[in-house]
Amino acid sequence: MSAWSPLRYRVYRVMWIALLASNVGTWMQAVGAAWLMVELHASPAIVALVQTATYLPTVVVGVAAGAVADLVERRRLLLITQGSMLVAAGGLTVLAALDAVTPMLLLAFTFALGLGATFNFPAWQAIQPDLVPPNELKQAVTLGGANLNIGRAIGPAVGGLLIAAAGAWLVFALNAASFAFVLVVLWRWKRPVDEDVGPAEHFAGAIRAGIRYAMFSHHLHGVLVRSFAFGVASAGYMSLLPVYASRELGWGSGGLGILFASMGIGAVTTAAVIPTIRTRLSADGVFAVGSALVAAGLLALAALHHPVAAVAISFVIGLGWLFCLSTVNVASQEVLPGWVRARGLALYLTAISGGIALGSALWGRLADSTGVPVAYVWGAVTIVGTLALAWRWRFDHIDEVDLRPAPMAAPEARLVPSENSDSPALVVVAYEVREEAEDDFLRALRLVGRVRRRTGASDWSVYRDADKPCRFVETFVLPSWDEHLRQHQRRTVTDQGLQEDLREYLREGTAPTAKHFVAPPRPAPRLWLR
Repeated sequence: MSAWSPLRYRVYRVMWIALLASNVGTWMQAVGAAWLMVELHASPAIVALVQTATYLPTVVVGVAAGAVADLVERRRLLLITQGSMLVAAGGLTVLAALDAVTPMLLLAFTFALGLGATFNFPAWQAIQPDLVPPNELKQAVTLGGANLNIGRAIGPAVGGLLIAAAGAWLVFALNAASFAFVLVVLWRWKRPVDEDVGPAEHFAGAIRAGIRYAMFSHHLHGVLVRSFAFGVASAGYMSLLPVYASRELGWGSGGLGILFASMGIGAVTTAAVIPTIRTRLSADGVFAVGSALVAAGLLALAALHHPVAAVAISFVIGLGWLFCLSTVNVASQEVLPGWVRARGLALYLTAISGGIALGSALWGRLADSTGVPVAYVWGAVTIVGTLALAWRWRFDHIDEVDLRPAPMAAPEARLVPSENSDSPALVVVAYEVREEAEDDFLRALRLVGRVRRRTGASDWSVYRDADKPCRFVETFVLPSWDEHLRQHQRRTVTDQGLQEDLREYLREGTAPTAKHFVAPPRPAPRLWLR
């Protein structure tokens, strides 16, 4: 498979070009904001807060953004988010042109742009399966990362030159123009409307369902924990790079742009070679190599304060950076079934953005007291330390699950009560278990219990019948009958396999029996006459 093969598909190609324009504008904006903060004579801690302001909105509303992307038509949502970012970039352009920007205003507008990006990201990522066939998805996700880094290669270099020639206002204006271009492409795209397959979800319920899925998905746990840890450990490089370029290398905005561009070129190089690397290394191996490259690069920057060396080192860091980010990004797509994809991707973005926001603030404070080189050394040590998480959560095990939708197998679950479909529902499933298989049955049943909670149950329990010891009863409660209908639709092939595995422990001639209950309506209050 070619590294660029997803570009054969017209819709993906057009979207990829539009995203590239936006990423070039975003990276020009990033350099402009960081350098403008340096020109405002802010301390390293305040300069690092530019990156914190970029990622903090995701920490605050990332889960809600994912729920919105799963509930509303995604093309329409993307039009709204791109429009809001156009307005924010335009406002910052006007203030910068009038020389009226203060550090706090700059952080506020950066936060506003980050807020738009927070709602944009899960919807944009969730439409990827609509653009390419399933066998091209992994490389399409990697090309999305390459797109970001091509923007990083072009945007900072061009942005640095434009800032030196005309000022930061021009790069802010070009960023606004890039959002306008994406709006045109999205407006012309006619996305197929998803078929309505069940009761509509409500916003609060959708958020709860997404969080429940994350709580009971071991593979998603691993993606979130390792993304957060890498975000914290690696955030110091980019957040402190403006200070490093100014104080350690004596460079201006153009030099900062060259460093960002070199990192972007390294990342683009990774996108070209990573399909071959994946045939030789496991996902955990790719992530380990990437972490080692980033850590080695930080140590080299701390030891060598030479401009040529810094450019070469930034290239190496870009290589390692995309190795790691491509791995966690692909993993986040592979652990999520379609019904919760945008919410899960929002949780992934929240985890890595929260790590970057926290790490930027922490490394900035450390650099204030010890200097940027020392902060880079500790960043390298921390990155290597995060590899220990692979003992608990491995990316290599993600392929064990089959997240294709399972066929509907319970006719009674399709019967909607004539009333009270919003009332809590109780499901009771009884099993007749062979005596010698009880321990194995209970272990298997607890895995099924995680499935029930992952797909919507708010409570799950198992009991032994006191009058008939071989009989076990599984009970689970759902917030509503509608949620129970959705639970059947959310079941994957792997989930179905876990439920089928229970049958091998049952007594011969028996099968699970299920009963469904819906909470009755509350009686109307009595009206007492005085």
